[in-house]
Amino acid sequence: MGVLKSIYFGIVLIIGKIILKLTAIMPGVSGTTWPGGIAGMLKKNILSSFKYGDNTRVIVVTGTGGKTTTTGMISQLVKSSGKSICTNVEGANMYRGVATAFIGSSKLSGRINADYIVLEVDERYLAMVCREVKPQILVVNNILKDQSQRNGEPGVILGKISSAINDSMLLVLNGDDPNVASLGKGRKNVRYFGVENQKGAGIETGVTAVSSPCPVCGGAIEFEYDNLLNIGKFKCGKCGLMADQTVNRVSFDKATGILSFMDKNYKAKFFTTDFMYCYSAMLTVADAEGIDSQSIQKSIDAFKLPEGRVEVLKVGDKKINYLRIKQETPVTLQSALNVVARDRKPKIVVFDLSEVVDFTPNYTGMYYAYDCNFGDLPHNNVQRYICMSKVICYDTATRLVLEGVSKDDITVLPTADYTLLLNELEKYDCKNVYLLTWMHSYYDCVNSIEKYEKRMEQ
Repeated sequence: MGVLKSIYFGIVLIIGKIILKLTAIMPGVSGTTWPGGIAGMLKKNILSSFKYGDNTRVIVVTGTGGKTTTTGMISQLVKSSGKSICTNVEGANMYRGVATAFIGSSKLSGRINADYIVLEVDERYLAMVCREVKPQILVVNNILKDQSQRNGEPGVILGKISSAINDSMLLVLNGDDPNVASLGKGRKNVRYFGVENQKGAGIETGVTAVSSPCPVCGGAIEFEYDNLLNIGKFKCGKCGLMADQTVNRVSFDKATGILSFMDKNYKAKFFTTDFMYCYSAMLTVADAEGIDSQSIQKSIDAFKLPEGRVEVLKVGDKKINYLRIKQETPVTLQSALNVVARDRKPKIVVFDLSEVVDFTPNYTGMYYAYDCNFGDLPHNNVQRYICMSKVICYDTATRLVLEGVSKDDITVLPTADYTLLLNELEKYDCKNVYLLTWMHSYYDCVNSIEKYEKRMEQ
C-alpha cells in the first residue's frame, strides 16, 4: 500500500471509529453496520487494507441456518482456549458488518492483534469477503430454501458459495446436507460433520413432503433418515453422491444430556436438532485446530444464546415460550415446530408468521410454511391455535386445516397488536403458551406485556 493510500485508509479508519463511538449513544442507529457501511463507501475493498499477524487464524461461517449460533459457539471456543479474537458475533453478517467488526478491533494503524478472526458471513457476500480476508477455514452449515424472493432457489446460493472456495481453505462441511456435501466433491482439504439419527425423525411422506434433487446430477436424493428438512444420511440413486464415509457425527443422550463426538463426551445445554448440527460444526473445528476437551467443555458451559432467539416471558399466570423463526425460511419454522411437538403438556400455540413481500411483480404470501411438516402438532395436546397477522392470519389457519386441525380449535386474529393477543389469552386456562414469530414481533410482544402488566396493576 502506497504512502498516500495508507494515509487515506488511516483517515477513513478514524472516521469509522468515530461513527462507532457515536452509534453507541445514538438510539435507533445500528452500531454493527453503520461504521463499516460508511467506511466501505469511502474506501473500496476496505477489508483488504487491514493487517493481522501471519499466525492469525481466520474462520468464516456461512449457510442458510445456524450461522449466528455456530459463529458464537466457535468464538466462545476460542475464548475458552485462552486465545484472543475479533468477531462479528452480533450477527451483522454482510460486508458492512464485517468491516464494522474490523474497525472496532483494529488499532489506528489498521492492525488487528488477534489469535483468531471468526466471522459470520451472508452467503451472497461470501465471495467478496473471502477474496479480502482469505480464511484458512470455511464452515458451511446448510444450503436450504431461504427468502426465495431474494435468494432464489438453493442452487443459486450453492453457486455463490462455490465461487468463494479455493484449495487453500479447509472446508468444514455439513455432510448430511446434499448441497453442502457436493461442495467437497473432488477436494482433499475437507472435513465433514453431521448428526446421528434423531429418534422420531422419520421420512416425511405426502403431498407436502419436501423433495431434494441431487445438486450434481439432478436425480432423486434418498434418505436413510431425515433429521431436519432433507438433512440427514442420504444417497443419490442416480450418480451415487452420498454422505461421505468420513462424516464425524454427534449423538445425544437426552436422558443424561451427554453429547458424544469422536469417542469423547460433553455435557450439553441445548438439545434440539438444529443445535446438534451447530455443536457438530464447532467440535469439528475444535478437532481441526487441536483444541483440548477441557477447553471445549468450558466453551459449551459458557456459551449463551444471543437475546431474542429463545426466550421465556411471564404474563399473569401464563408462560410464553418464544421461539424465533427467520422470516420466510422454512428450516427455522420447522425447528420451532419440532420443539413444540416434543412438549407433551397442554399448550396454546400462537403463530405470527411474517409474510413474504416479493419484488415486482408484487406478491404477498406465506408459501414457505408448505415446506414444513405440521403433522405432529394435532397429536400433541394443543388446546388452542391462534393465528395472528395483519396480512396472512387466514393463510396460516388454512395451512393448519390442511394438516388436519379442526377449525373449531383455531382462533384468527387479523392484527399485529400484541395487546389483543394478551387479551385473547385471558380466555383460556392453559398456562403453557408457545409463540412462533420473528424477532421484531418478539420485541412488540415484550413491549405489550410491559404495558399490559402496568394496566393490571392499576
